[in-house]
Amino acid sequence: MEIYKNDVFYINADERGLVSTGLYRVLDILPKSSLILFPLDFPNKVRRPIAVSISSFEAELKEGRAYKGKYDLPSYIRLAESEIKKKYKDLRDKNFKLIKKLVDSRIFLFDYATKKRISDLSQQARLVGKDRNYIAKLLNSYWQYGQDKNALLPKYSNCGVVGSERNIHKKPIGAPPQNRTLATQNTGIYLLTSIDKKQMKSALSKYHLKPDGLNLRKTYEQLLREYYAEEIRRADALGSEPKVPSYRQLYYWKKKFFAKELIINTTTKRDFELNRRALLGSSKLKWASPGNCYEIDATVADVHIVSELNTDKILGRPTIYSVVDRGSAMIVGLHVSLYYASWRAARQALASALLPKSDYCKEYNVDIIDSDWPAFHVPQRLMCDNGEMIGLKPQESLVPMMELQFSPPYRPDFKAYVERRFGLLNSEVIHELLGSTKGGKVVRGSKDPRKDAAFTLKKFTQLLIEAALRLNNKQYESLGRASSLLIENDLEPTPLNYWKIHVENFQHSLKISDVSDVIGRIYPSANAYLTRDGVEYNGLYYSNELIKSGEFAAFARTQGRIKLDARINENTTNYIYVKLPGQDEFEKCILLNKSNLLKNCPMVEAEYVLDWIKTSKNKKPINVQSIESGKKKSELIASVRSRAKQSSTSFAKKTSQVKQNRKDEILNTTNQLSKSDEVHSQNKHSSQSNDVYYLPRRRKD
Repeated sequence: MEIYKNDVFYINADERGLVSTGLYRVLDILPKSSLILFPLDFPNKVRRPIAVSISSFEAELKEGRAYKGKYDLPSYIRLAESEIKKKYKDLRDKNFKLIKKLVDSRIFLFDYATKKRISDLSQQARLVGKDRNYIAKLLNSYWQYGQDKNALLPKYSNCGVVGSERNIHKKPIGAPPQNRTLATQNTGIYLLTSIDKKQMKSALSKYHLKPDGLNLRKTYEQLLREYYAEEIRRADALGSEPKVPSYRQLYYWKKKFFAKELIINTTTKRDFELNRRALLGSSKLKWASPGNCYEIDATVADVHIVSELNTDKILGRPTIYSVVDRGSAMIVGLHVSLYYASWRAARQALASALLPKSDYCKEYNVDIIDSDWPAFHVPQRLMCDNGEMIGLKPQESLVPMMELQFSPPYRPDFKAYVERRFGLLNSEVIHELLGSTKGGKVVRGSKDPRKDAAFTLKKFTQLLIEAALRLNNKQYESLGRASSLLIENDLEPTPLNYWKIHVENFQHSLKISDVSDVIGRIYPSANAYLTRDGVEYNGLYYSNELIKSGEFAAFARTQGRIKLDARINENTTNYIYVKLPGQDEFEKCILLNKSNLLKNCPMVEAEYVLDWIKTSKNKKPINVQSIESGKKKSELIASVRSRAKQSSTSFAKKTSQVKQNRKDEILNTTNQLSKSDEVHSQNKHSSQSNDVYYLPRRRKD
């Protein structure tokens, strides 16, 4: 085995007694002669080097009684030169000058290791004007810590009583308290005893270190009431200050007593796991590729919206559903509705995540191509809440396509990416809008945000889609450190680039989604009806070429309304999907012109119209004028019937000479001209001119 200067060996002594058992540092190697070793155990004692023959030491190595060891240097020695204070460096250099002559001499080292008495050490001490023992201690430090002049740095890091408690009997430590003026006299510091510390520890455990415990100020008051009541009464009677621990002493000893338990004991397990635990890992280490895991969650938007048809109608705050890919941090699905967090709203967000985005964005006047938002795939698993997603319907719809994982209750950190996207949408878009609640930060007396509500559901969704596109193209440093593909291809660390480059290199867990399968499984089911006017749903009428060419509407006109299985996209009224009689696939039906009033509106607006019609009927089930009209009608019918009953003419006489009776009635009930009136009228017309006058014509362009 090769041996170098400053090597550290552990030697297990045997009966020959070469050296005693312990750690040793090699100070010098004398070729073909001996090794100079320095014992590293007991660093506070003054020791001398030991000389051993090289052959004996090699024999110890071969027999396994000596082997390489390890000795950790103190932290103050490992500091860089720039990190050492100037006054410490000056002291180090001064001490090194005192022993430099000795450590540079190999003869002194050998003599010091082999002879009991040498004069070199005493002579050097007299030469530099220091005590011989002081020079010996400097040599010990130099050899102990690796024969480097940094070994002579002051050991201030060892000052104090780290890990132990000082026993103060008479005089308190630290600077005494100072008064601001000379008008008052300070009574001094109360010296704590072991009994005081025990009582303080008991009060802290009893009142403070609990999830719902008292704050430290109230805990201090409870400490005085429970253990120092008599002292406070005595001081009050004498008009002096009581001799009790101060609040600052309790504050200091709280950290001393409960350094490790302080965080855990003052909060609940949930709060500690959510807000106070160490964040040493990253979900990207486990879910690094796109499609490994999607996260879905809902939140109530911090803005009030109004109706599309009547802007005076405030609809409250909508619910935002977002789906985020954990690997790339890209928003892959989005849905805004007036429904609260439920499976009905969540399935719309999942449909937007699994279907191409160009058609979805076009509904909100956002023109993109599929490569601008290339997320239309089925993930490997979906992380969701155990609320709206834990029922049988979500599992029946989603489990055949993906695996469902449920986050624990009250642990939003399990869906950190989607939660963070909600925060970004709030800060970048929502809190700047008219009608925004700004996250609940409303000052008392300020204007009610509902008075400024102006955005409709469609316009608000359009803003969120554009914000999602911006976030998908935003640079994140964490993405740059998560994968080497971005660096190799010199791409900006954006979620969109991360997604695309991993898909191109087949590093993903995505499956292509079948459109008809997604429509059948994910979109909300509803009942539509085939009528003579087309497919009717919520008072709206739809049709397509198959219905027109197949005479389905004509069949419904003769056979009556036919019930159809339908799938509804609640984002728009422009189309629905229905399964026609005899068909296995869902067919897309387009809104007819007769229902253009609600074109390009969310489906909830159609429901609003139906509710408005129902409310109108409930307000006025019949017209007020119809009540008076009905009353007059009844009176008229009664009078006619009474007159008919009074007539004694036979039926044959009544029906004879009907034509003559009709002529007589006309002569008696209409205005007729006399002979003289007819002559006067003819003379008047004959006196008129027969000239023809042409009006000007319109000029032809």
